[in-house]
Amino acid sequence: MRFIFDLDGTICFKGKPISTRILDCLLEIEREGHTVGFASARPCRDMLPVLDERFTNHLLIGANGAMTYYQGKLLGHTPIPDHLANEIISILRDHRAQFLIDDKWDYAHNCGGAHPFLSHVDPRQSASRIDFDQLDAVLKILILSGDRFDELSARMKQLDVSLHFHSAEGILDLTYKGVNKFAALQRFDLVGEPFICFGNDMNDVCLFEQAQHSVLIGDYEPLLPLATEKISVDNQVEQSIIAKVRELSAGYMPART
Repeated sequence: MRFIFDLDGTICFKGKPISTRILDCLLEIEREGHTVGFASARPCRDMLPVLDERFTNHLLIGANGAMTYYQGKLLGHTPIPDHLANEIISILRDHRAQFLIDDKWDYAHNCGGAHPFLSHVDPRQSASRIDFDQLDAVLKILILSGDRFDELSARMKQLDVSLHFHSAEGILDLTYKGVNKFAALQRFDLVGEPFICFGNDMNDVCLFEQAQHSVLIGDYEPLLPLATEKISVDNQVEQSIIAKVRELSAGYMPART
């Protein structure tokens, strides 16, 4: 069975690296014959710092499905077309927005150096901040602030993009229309292997709709009717996640040949 894990708010909390206990558990179920992958709103560059070196070659679906890395290499990406990206940037400038654009690995932004979100961008300094005109592919645009934010959001909804609002941070991200985590997983796994997913937010809806078994971390209302079961976010959440992963690993044990 394939296990797919969202990161932030699912197995990674308050921006800190995933606990060694959880990561050890994921490697345990791989030794039992399962496969493990990760799907996040983060670009793949920023997924690696919350994992550890043992997961460098795992399946990484980043930027809500706009990029996929495997075995440390870019397997596929879906950029926002240039004409649309230019239109979006023009609108953002009309609203004096602060925003960050992820390329396949590098990034560009117009934020002041003190913006708190920048502390989460490329903490390993494995990428480069480039100018907007140096971008090769606009994969995801993260809108951190802007004048008349509701009006800005409404204008973005009229465009050919996929939107995700992250209520905890008050930020909006957009990718090209049709981009999502499940579409990226489908492109990677053409045979359509059944999967189990763990998630917590709106960008996990597409996975929950297609999973054989889904586990909601927390109480995000739109996922409740789609989830097979849920785990509360409390001071025992890490132990609860590990117990559930082991239970599902045993329940979906791969057939021995």
